[in-house]
Amino acid sequence: MKRIFILILCLSTFYAYSQYASEDVNAYIAKYSALAEKAMKEYKIPASVKLAQAIYSSEAGQNQVSREANNHFGLLCNTEYTGELYYETSDRSGNCYRMYASTAESFEDHNLFLTKRERYASLFNLAITDYRGWANGLQYCGYSANPEYANKLINIIEKYDLTRFDIKQDVSKPAEPKQIAVSTSEQTQTSIPAEKPEPIATPTPTPETTPAATPSPKPAPQVATNTNKEEANDGIQPDTIINGIEIYIQPRKKVNNNADAANGSIISMHVFTAQPNEYRVSYFPYTKRDVYENNKIKFIIAEKGDTYARIAYETQLNESDLRIYNDAPDEYQPIPGEVVYLQMKSNKSETSYHKLSAGDSFRYVSQKYAVQIKTLMKRNPQPAGGFSEGSLICIDCK
Repeated sequence: MKRIFILILCLSTFYAYSQYASEDVNAYIAKYSALAEKAMKEYKIPASVKLAQAIYSSEAGQNQVSREANNHFGLLCNTEYTGELYYETSDRSGNCYRMYASTAESFEDHNLFLTKRERYASLFNLAITDYRGWANGLQYCGYSANPEYANKLINIIEKYDLTRFDIKQDVSKPAEPKQIAVSTSEQTQTSIPAEKPEPIATPTPTPETTPAATPSPKPAPQVATNTNKEEANDGIQPDTIINGIEIYIQPRKKVNNNADAANGSIISMHVFTAQPNEYRVSYFPYTKRDVYENNKIKFIIAEKGDTYARIAYETQLNESDLRIYNDAPDEYQPIPGEVVYLQMKSNKSETSYHKLSAGDSFRYVSQKYAVQIKTLMKRNPQPAGGFSEGSLICIDCK
């Protein structure tokens, strides 16, 4: 009985992993190998690698995007793409893909995708028969976020003997791509629905700090319109207004109207901001914006005029996911300089504790250390007297 159970388990695991049959792959190779050989001759991309990428991305032509949009490499839309759009629905990601008139057009766009990007230039110095070097090079250059991408390509190439399509010649420099006006695009990313975090917690108010109010259903204005309050604050306008409460970001802004601060109409609340030279530059293949890393979590720095919708569009993410990653209420928009994470924050950190200052909230601490709010709340049950300035918050205390 035990042997039967193990066999069933192995078979179920195999079928869960294999999304298409060998006959599908062989039929795909027979149908499209000529396009891969054409890419090899004109662009010096190994036919074996080209076919393996197409087989992997399109699931041998069986997935929805390749069948309905003729997109065999999962190339996504971006701000420069002006062709037809296709929104994938089977995985509920809502990703926007390029739509092509034919498979040949998809292969040609992918040829240009590899040859027109500087980060792939080193691959063209490899021998055209070095499929392993190409597969590992694609992963190293950030073609796919899947850590097993190179191994998957190599397995496909070896299993189906795709090297028979490669020619035996060395390539010393990149091929000159055809001068065709096409927009840039990046490799597929599937948006994974993230678990929605617990409601945002803020430290119990002290005379110096008051928790931010819940956003109103109406869009939050970005500047103050009350002339008297502007005068009372030495002409300094709030960074944002939420539910009638003016929010100022410290230490860049100083609020002098103590009367308004006392009755709760003005809050000095910290928002986690960063400068481009403060953090390690990171690679994120789905945007042209500068991307950085904090606690191994990728982020961009918001610019003037940014909204979560705009950032989502420019990074090929969903706005709802982006708000979940950053614990941002529906009507809240980032201010210039604010850190906006492109991934779900971590549960771990190299920092043990954070000492609360006036204006700190759990969201601020969460953003500062790139640790999920729900994790911070589990590690920091609210004491009977509440949190106050000077309280130690466990980030990842040992």
